Amino acid sequence: MNPPSFDLQAEQTLEAIANALEALEALDDTEIDLIDGVLTLEFEDGGQVILNRQSAANQLWMASPDGPAHFDLVDGEWKNDKTGEELRIALGRALSRKLGQDVKLTD
Repeated sequence: MNPPSFDLQAEQTLEAIANALEALEALDDTEIDLIDGVLTLEFEDGGQVILNRQSAANQLWMASPDGPAHFDLVDGEWKNDKTGEELRIALGRALSRKLGQDVKLTD
């Protein structure tokens, strides 16, 4: 994938995820910021989940209490490069554990 195409896909994905997160009532007390390809969720207890664009690797990286994960764009979906799990499912699971309630992210 060439860099402009990756950057565009990554930015659109991060924007869509940020919008989905902002619509979730469970995250009303969570600060959600998307700046320069880095989506940061900061919780009241100071904990964070971070999604960011890694242009050199053509990946999105997630840092969460579940640990780090790297996602490749495969057939139009961001998939974990080790497990094949889709990004939104992995993020929803991490948020569910953090918040103690079921969190599902949809487009």
